[in-house]
Amino acid sequence: MDYQKDLDAFYDSINVDYAAHVANTLSQFGSNETLGFRMAGSEAELAAGHFLYQEFNSIGLKNVRKEKVIVDSWEFKNGELYYLDQKNTPKKITLSAYASNCIRENKTFDLVYVGKGTKKDYENIDVKGKLVLIDLDSYIGCQIGICALQARQKGAYGIIAAPINENQKLPTDALTYENFTAPADIPAFSISLKDGYILKTLLIQSPSSKISVILNCYSKVSPDSTSYNIIGEIPGRDTNDIILVMSHYDGLFHNFHSGACGCGLLLSLARALINSHYIPSKTIIFIAHSAKEWGLTNSSFNWSIGGYQQITKNHPEWAEKAFVAINLEGFVAHDEYDYHHIRTAYEYKELVNAIQKIVTGCPYKQGCLIDAPTTILSDDFAYSQSGVPTIISYRPINENHLTTYQTNYDLIHNHFSRSAFEYCHKLYGTIIILFDQMKIKPFNFEKLFHALEESLDFESYHHYKELYFLIHDAKWCAKNLYEFTQRNHFTDSEAKYINQQLHYLYLMIQQSFVRLSWYGANIFPHEAHQENILHLREAIRLLKKEKLKSAVEQLCRVDLNLYAFFFDKKTYQFYIHQSCHQDDEHLTWGRDLLLSELDLYDIIETLQRKHSWEDIYVEIQHLKEILKEEEFRQEKVIEEEMVHLKQIIDWMRSLYRRP
Repeated sequence: MDYQKDLDAFYDSINVDYAAHVANTLSQFGSNETLGFRMAGSEAELAAGHFLYQEFNSIGLKNVRKEKVIVDSWEFKNGELYYLDQKNTPKKITLSAYASNCIRENKTFDLVYVGKGTKKDYENIDVKGKLVLIDLDSYIGCQIGICALQARQKGAYGIIAAPINENQKLPTDALTYENFTAPADIPAFSISLKDGYILKTLLIQSPSSKISVILNCYSKVSPDSTSYNIIGEIPGRDTNDIILVMSHYDGLFHNFHSGACGCGLLLSLARALINSHYIPSKTIIFIAHSAKEWGLTNSSFNWSIGGYQQITKNHPEWAEKAFVAINLEGFVAHDEYDYHHIRTAYEYKELVNAIQKIVTGCPYKQGCLIDAPTTILSDDFAYSQSGVPTIISYRPINENHLTTYQTNYDLIHNHFSRSAFEYCHKLYGTIIILFDQMKIKPFNFEKLFHALEESLDFESYHHYKELYFLIHDAKWCAKNLYEFTQRNHFTDSEAKYINQQLHYLYLMIQQSFVRLSWYGANIFPHEAHQENILHLREAIRLLKKEKLKSAVEQLCRVDLNLYAFFFDKKTYQFYIHQSCHQDDEHLTWGRDLLLSELDLYDIIETLQRKHSWEDIYVEIQHLKEILKEEEFRQEKVIEEEMVHLKQIIDWMRSLYRRP
């Protein structure tokens, strides 16, 4: 593979100033003059999309177009809260909003404080028709959506969330956002740590434990609206194979680092490839997705809607043709971290790690970290589920990102690094060019099967001997298949056939072995039940020793039963239904990915009321029955995994043994 001349010409054509210009310009589009917010289907997002459409044309991309996607739009123009301080002086607080409906002008409400917004925090507090202030404690698993549902169940008009002071690097005046899954008819807002402290002080000092506030707000969610993905191409010599390069252009707040700089890099990579006169073997398709941050109300899977519709509705034929989807999620021009972070498929991890080693100029102390598997939190997950292996620029795994990520501090002048931006140009440009010059999709399935083996706990590993031997067969076959595809020279027709087979093999693996935990982690199917069994057994053991509190803690780790501990039954079950039993339109890319939904609400509620000396025989027997059922489910899932493994092994053998 003679690629160095192409890389040198590409490196010489990089223009970081252009990328920064695009990113900074994009970050200025916003419905809210102060905070930004170019959200799905809003006027700001549509204007941002048109700006990108013009840039796609101006840099010389071909077949530039806007492709329609149907979203729930969200327009957030302003949010202010007025109150009287201790000296009766009028004061204003700037609010950030969540994706909810609230259009109010000088509307007076009573405001009350309800701690962390759990069911116990509402005891003996009248919140009917009021605004409630909560401390949003995501560290115990309490998300704004479930807290908003709980507030509505208690009769509150709406909710205002303040961050807790766990992250010392988060500025005290920072406004934050997290995913909002509640129905849009529950008004929800966020305030800074500093303003939250001021309001809580006033509420604590108030004899009635409430204060009067005035709300001004324009936040509107409109169902079934139109947004657009922006597409452009560099045509290749072979139109049957494609490389997808993508980012998203919608944004929470100004969204410079966690979105706009990805779009800046997207266009700048395309521009440098064109200006270096690179003629690709494959058609390189550049995509700026809309509706990544949010695009669907009343859904547990309400993000990445633009990407999901692009690959499942607009262009499902891309899946078979694509060698890779490179998602420039963001965090490509940031100086706050010790390393640049990439997530990719198990099957591509070693290759991507080898590629990054040949790219010079990394400004990070710890270099470039490659992780697998991919994540549901980025646009490319739906592509992966459709059979396209993906590579993502992803935020580092530490809490430093909270100083800018999804806050009003996500601006170009906060932690912008020109050297990091230049390095990411070289890194992702190198990945594009090297993948373009490959004739066969470089799948190394051995790494996937190694991860499958590692996921088995001691008991499963030794109890299911057949599974153990099948995994070892699969690893051996995968190694032979990889060597076969990489060492041989194939005719064009042979390469087309092998690439097609590799695509459908990868697709089968995604469909057979990718599931989700209740907290969004990619897991293998058996892990859902394996973890539940572990915690159920430990809970039963602790109950026999009359350690009720510790037993309840174990039960809270089963599926989503932490919410059973903190919230009312109706609130908890609403979220279970929303995540598992809605129509396909609302389940989107998350359909069928949650395998287990054990409801331990009544048992947890009963154990919370009991003392250690009280009889808990009934609860222990009930948990034993649940454990037995869960063990049966795990057995069935592992049997299905073994069936799939046998099919995959036969498929791999048929490929590398073909004459």
